[in-house]
Order: sequence, then C-alpha cells, then structure tokens
Amino acid sequence: MLQIGEKTYGEETVIPNGEILYKYLYPKAIPPGQKEIDPAIFSQKDMSCDWAKIQKTPESSFHIKEGKTIIASITVCEAIRNPRNPKNKGEIEPAWKQHIVHDPITENEDPKNGANPSHSLIYGKKRGPVQEAISNNCTWREVPPQD
Repeated sequence: MLQIGEKTYGEETVIPNGEILYKYLYPKAIPPGQKEIDPAIFSQKDMSCDWAKIQKTPESSFHIKEGKTIIASITVCEAIRNPRNPKNKGEIEPAWKQHIVHDPITENEDPKNGANPSHSLIYGKKRGPVQEAISNNCTWREVPPQD
C-alpha cells in the first residue's frame, strides 16, 4: 500500500512496465530547433499524466485546449521506477523510487475539467538522474491547438 496525501493506492493501481503515459507540455518547453525535452521539465514530485491504455485520443484532452500542445509519451520502465545513482556505483537509489499509479479523477474532484479516468501519477522525488531516466524513455510530438 502507498499513501499519497489522503489517497491510498494498492497493488492493483500500479501501472506495469511497457505502458505509455502522456504528459502535456506548453510549446515553450521545447524551443525551436531543440530535438529533446529538457529533463528538468520532469521535476514535479507528483507528476500528472494520462494512461494511454485508457486515453485513446490524447489530442482531445482538455490540456490541449489549455495550450499544452506538446504530448510527451513516456514509456514506463525499471529505469524510471527504480533509478540508479551514478555517484554510487550505479546502484539503485531507494530514496528516488518512483511510484507509478493509476489515479482516476472524478467529476467532483475536478468540476472545471470533469472526470479523467486515465489520470495517473509518477510519484516520488525527482533528482537529476530520475529526470534523465524519464527523458531518456520519452518521445514527443506537437499537435495543433484546439479552440
């Protein structure tokens, strides 16, 4: 069991390796000519994403209407879940463990944007090597803004 704020997550909420999570970013996150996402973009302790298994059309997300027209596709893997500390012989750093869980949002929790059954979290302290692991397991694309 994992406790994050007032919510408790069981094993059934863990998103397995190989699954894709969508993170929505503003275009300024990737300056013109830059090919990769700066790892520092992935610094939030409780990083919200949408699980591709449930969110079949990320282009229709309310995030796109808000101007977050970059869709980063993060592949869940052990490098993200259990990051290694390059300063400690590449050993797994338990304090940097990332809990990757399905965290659906109800209409009551977000009356402005409504329910989001695909909402998920990558939860844990995001030190540099963690941010790099996420960035290294991520692709991105830009979609046209929606009105």
